[in-house]
Amino acid sequence: MEKLSPEKIFNKTFSYVFLKMLMPLGSLVVSLITMKIISGIAGGEVGIVGTAIWLVITIAFAFGLNFFLGYKFKASHMAVVTDAVSVGMIPDDMNAMAKESVEYRFPSCNEFLAYSNLVKPAINQLQKNLNTFDERRMRVPVLGQLLKLCQVFVGMALSFTFDLVLGYTFWRDGKPLYTSAADGVAIYYNSWRRITENVMFLALEIIVSMVVVFVFIFAIMAAMLAPSYGPVAGGFLGAGVAYFFCSTVKVFIDSRLSIRLMTSFFEEAQYAEITPDDYAYICRASSKYNKLFQKAQNEPREQRPQPQDNIQ
Repeated sequence: MEKLSPEKIFNKTFSYVFLKMLMPLGSLVVSLITMKIISGIAGGEVGIVGTAIWLVITIAFAFGLNFFLGYKFKASHMAVVTDAVSVGMIPDDMNAMAKESVEYRFPSCNEFLAYSNLVKPAINQLQKNLNTFDERRMRVPVLGQLLKLCQVFVGMALSFTFDLVLGYTFWRDGKPLYTSAADGVAIYYNSWRRITENVMFLALEIIVSMVVVFVFIFAIMAAMLAPSYGPVAGGFLGAGVAYFFCSTVKVFIDSRLSIRLMTSFFEEAQYAEITPDDYAYICRASSKYNKLFQKAQNEPREQRPQPQDNIQ
């Protein structure tokens, strides 16, 4: 099977990356418009009440947009990428293939939210166990706190791991949804060094750079907006602009990294043998994964037929 390069897959599927990037940009536009309207009603400085109203509207819109549309763009992208990596070709009709695959796995946003609420916490909790020291052995309290901070950054930097597991749920192996998710997390946990070789520290460098950029944009925007909207509203709006800007850039970076690692992830998955002892060990390492595993054990074994596009 001829393999497509990650760069070619990224370029061919960039329309989905662009749609994912529109989510934080759309939220930013609505946030700015909302602040302008509230400022107009208040006649100048927004104040604490106006800022609270703006914050609620901004968060609600961003959550709603990602809840009803964002999951489709993310899942559709991973469905197409999975097909491209596993079959070795881009589907002739990407949109039709993605629509069919996403509707098969996630008929509604509620199903995707339930899936995310099980998989993401399991990944985040297990990520803390990867290549870290035991905090209880850190006799110096300051070093222990620094280790915790480092683990937080590593978890944020490796947020694209969810994309790998999400892609695995679209792999045409006949497994039910949560069984596939539990196996995908276990495969990553057992083989993370090989999968993310030379990438983890790059990802960590990226997230640290994002923090620096966030602080820089926040400082500039807050200083510019404070005279018009007041110090409280200007500060929050400056933070919102910085957050949505960094989120947009991170979507682009995460998409490239997840596509780059998808091939090695599927190579591990193709030959992976997860033993009962493996499941037991990972369940002990993460209570969140244990919930995902129990969900997998309780789901029906019989599934409706999978989409047949491009199966080899």
